[in-house]
Order: sequence, then C-alpha cells, then structure tokens
Amino acid sequence: MEIVGRTEKMKRYLAAVLSLILLTAGLIGCSAKHPKNDSDAAVSCFREPQYKLKGEGRQTLVLWSQEPEAERVYIQRAIKNFEEATGNRVKVKSYPKDEFQKQIRQAFAGKQKKPDLLLTYGGTNIDKIDPDKNLYDFTEAVWVDDLTDTSVNQAIYHGKVIGLPHWEASVSGTVYNKEIFQDLHLKVPKTQEEFMKVCEVLKKNHITPVYLPFKEPSMMLYQFPLDTIVSDSEVLENLNSGKIGYADIPEMKTIVKWYKTMMKKEYFGKDYALNNWDGMNDAMKSGKYGMMFCWDTWLYTDFDGDPSRFGLMPAFIGVPEHGTFEGPNLALFTVNKHSSKLTAAVDFVTFLADPYNYNKAFEGIYTAPVFKNQTASISTPQYMQAERLIDRNYHDSAAWLRIRGFSQTDALCIQEYMVSGRNITPEQCLEKMDRLRRQRIRQEK
Repeated sequence: MEIVGRTEKMKRYLAAVLSLILLTAGLIGCSAKHPKNDSDAAVSCFREPQYKLKGEGRQTLVLWSQEPEAERVYIQRAIKNFEEATGNRVKVKSYPKDEFQKQIRQAFAGKQKKPDLLLTYGGTNIDKIDPDKNLYDFTEAVWVDDLTDTSVNQAIYHGKVIGLPHWEASVSGTVYNKEIFQDLHLKVPKTQEEFMKVCEVLKKNHITPVYLPFKEPSMMLYQFPLDTIVSDSEVLENLNSGKIGYADIPEMKTIVKWYKTMMKKEYFGKDYALNNWDGMNDAMKSGKYGMMFCWDTWLYTDFDGDPSRFGLMPAFIGVPEHGTFEGPNLALFTVNKHSSKLTAAVDFVTFLADPYNYNKAFEGIYTAPVFKNQTASISTPQYMQAERLIDRNYHDSAAWLRIRGFSQTDALCIQEYMVSGRNITPEQCLEKMDRLRRQRIRQEK
C-alpha cells in the first residue's frame, strides 16, 4: 500500500494494536486455520462482537448489487443479523449486469441519487465511479489487518482500502474425474506436454478430454494464463498505457493457438460448439468427460452430483509450462462517502468485518477464508488435497482485476479464430481483442 509519513504509519500501528487487543478475548483457544472444519466450535471461539459500532440505528440503507450477487446465503445471513442487532434496515436493489453498470455510472456522474452501499468488484472494474472521489477510505479501519493477503490486494485502489471483501474465495484450475484417471492409470500432468498426452489417452478411450461451455464466451477462461503474464508489472503497465497490445506478447499467441489445436484434435469433442453453461452439470455427472476448467466451489454450489469423484489440478491453457491455479475474484462492500447515512453505512461494513459476525455468516459455507480469523467456513476437499500443488502454481486473479478494459467476453475473438474457415492469424485475433478492449476504455472516460 502507498501509505507514507510518520503520522500515517503511527495511525496504522495503533490500529493494529487496537485490533489485537479487541481480538485477544475471542482468540483464546482459537485457531485461524480449519483443522477439523468444526463450524460449531469455530463460531464459539468468539463469544461476542469484537468491534464497537458508532450509529444509533433506525435508518434504512440502500445497497445496490448486480443480480444475483446479494442473494448468496452468507450475505443474506449477514444482512439479517445486522438488522436484528442494530435496528437498521438494508434495502437491496439488484440489477442485471449491463443495467447495473449503467446505473452506477449515471449515479456517480450525478444524474441520479447514489446508493449508500455498493456491492461490486474492485480494480479497474470501478474506474468509472471515481473511487478516490466517491468511495469511503477504509485504510485505517481496525479490520484491515484481519484480511488475508489475497483479499486485501483485491480491496486496494490507488493505495487505499476502498471496500470489504466479504465473499467466498474459490480456487480455479481444472476439475478432473478421479475415477476415470484411476481406471486409465493417468497421473495429474505436470507440464503442458503431459496435459496433451493425457488428452490423447482419454480420447483413445472414448472419453472427451475437456468439457468446454463454448456458447458462453466468458467460460473460455483465457484470463487464467493471462494472469501469469501480467504478474510481470512491466507488461501490465505497458498494456494499460497502450505501449503494447496483446499481439506484442508472444505468450498470448501461444494461448490462442492452443485453443485451435485443442479443437482440431477434438479434445473438446466433436459437438463442443453446442456446449453451454447449463450443460456443465450433466456433462461432469455423465462420466463422458475427463476434465473441465472451473473453480473448486462450483462442485458444491452448482453441481448436483458427487463432488468426491473429482479432484483439482492446474489449468493447462498453453502457458505457463507447469499450469496455473487462479485465485478468487472477490466482490467488495463499498460505501458512498457522500451518503447522508454515512455512519450507519460504515457500521454495516464494520459489522460484516467483525470475526463474531462473519463466522456466523460463513458457517458451513465451502470457501477458502478471506479473513485470517475465519474458522466457520469449510475448505473444499479438492483444495485440501491439492494444497501443495496450489501453493506452487498459484496466481492472483490479476488480468480481470488489473488490465484496463479487460473483458472475458473478448474470447469471442478466440472463438472466431478457432472455427472460422477464413485465414485468420493469431495476430489478427489478438489485434481485434485489443480494439475491443481499447474501445471499452474510451467509453469509460
């Protein structure tokens, strides 16, 4: 974080000390890990709320969200608990994705009334609402030091903590059918070449190697390998400044070619172009597919089959050589700092950030922790079994969060390159993706 000066450092130090004092009572006998996933015992570690709220209650806060984000179980629990504890009310207004973006742009441009609270993703996704001008700065909040490294990184904008990541943290990679791998004596691949050999063995045994929800461009998930590319800060800075484009990055050409190679070898199956999001569940239950690029918590939130049949391994999408796991994209609860109900809105975030409260909200939810003292949630067995491999091959979700104008839907260009009968080159594909990205940047200004 870009926090400088003795005064600021002293404030941060005192906040950390205060946080430690407030938490000590609740931490005796507690562990921030999940050794037994005993949610009842975990919640009981904190006998009471740890943070003091400043408001008096009896106010109605307006929270804007994208559909269906605010409907998640732990958010509904948190809102209900907040209302019961404070006497305040939280009125949720949810919008479809495109409408949500339109509404927040208009509101923070002064064309309509702003909400008190906003549930949104961070990074370049919120450039349009000018967070420095419009969002409350939580950098000195007592709960900041309770965030994991992954979650605090996603909460920072221009060196400030501008929201609370109160969200489930999944790990993305390749979900694979352990039973099929065992029957065919296949080992989890360690390199791109080994992955392709696994695909070939599966195909020869009449198993489609990878289910690709082709009709949903966002599920092409080209951001997985792109995360590793822009982890180089110089590459990211040059992309964002316009000095280079995707076509100037050799690894991006490898990624685009990889998709076409997989298609030509029929590793996505012959009818892959008909696959969509809704087919993911049945495909992985059927035993006809060996793998699918996905996140571990999907097995517990969307899949109605037996999750124990599946493991998690790196995503091999051309680069890097040893594959990659992507960290979570965490939505943030942010506060309109110009709200007439600012104290109550800040209280809401403080309430959610309290270990006593977030452990009640996340009790029994499958997720990696976003808070250091989050003990009541449950890490997926897939995560636990692959933990060492994840540690070696893990990358934060940087592309989606940090590349200006990035969109998963730009994978439409990759799809066109894959299926077009015309002689489209990888360079032309990437140049088109760049035009779409830069057009999006211009529209946001």
